[in-house]
Amino acid sequence: MLRSKQHPLTKWLLLLACLSFFALLVGFCFAFTPVHLADKSTAELQTPKQNQTSETPPPAILPTTGTLKIVALGDSLTRGLGDSSGLGYIGIFKQRAEKERNQSIQLSNLAISGSESGDLVNQLKQTNVKRLISEANLILFTIGGNDLFRQSGGIFEFDLEKLLDASTQLTINYEAIVKQIRSINPEAPIFYTSLYNPFGDTEFKQESSTHVQEWNNEAANISARYHNVLVIPSYDLFWNKEKAYLYTDHFHPNHAGYERIANRIMQAVK
Repeated sequence: MLRSKQHPLTKWLLLLACLSFFALLVGFCFAFTPVHLADKSTAELQTPKQNQTSETPPPAILPTTGTLKIVALGDSLTRGLGDSSGLGYIGIFKQRAEKERNQSIQLSNLAISGSESGDLVNQLKQTNVKRLISEANLILFTIGGNDLFRQSGGIFEFDLEKLLDASTQLTINYEAIVKQIRSINPEAPIFYTSLYNPFGDTEFKQESSTHVQEWNNEAANISARYHNVLVIPSYDLFWNKEKAYLYTDHFHPNHAGYERIANRIMQAVK
């Protein structure tokens, strides 16, 4: 049998076609692979601050008729220390909610200045506190600032080892707090206002920011495991704005700072 002779040009065209296909295949692979690697790298290196947003969760639905019963718990932030008007975020929120909702509000502010998370765990065992929580339509609380900052040495001192130890215990206590409140009142929305960084305009700005944001992320992760528990972010409200929104003690908000927190909470109710 005679073999047909293939034209040399045909061979070159076939070779060129194969090379083109191979180049296209390699290019296709590289076009996708770096994207996935970048995503993975970004996720691994992403700082807590990038996870922090100023967004609040979908609004919690509250009763629109009758008296709205609110229980506030926690530390000096919920007591309103540093507010020249004496209202704090709780008082400001109450006034605005009454006006905007055209509804009377019964507020029980059980917060105690200086409280740490362990103190709140113990307070939740008190009979009267449990009764008020069981009747509440909304529960608000702040906690953690005294745990972290007091143990770290104070506003103008910073002991990383003590802060890490305090953070570990705070994590345990925070879950106990949420669990206790939810067991007392299975349905009412629970709002936890997370921490801002009072070290923001000190030499400890960067290091402290990392740990504050890590705690806020931890609180969000714990809260997500429980029904109707919302974390109200406050970090961004004070970041690089400490002089404008912190009181002269450089720890608590001033009136304008508390107004910002109250505004954020108002966005979370319906």
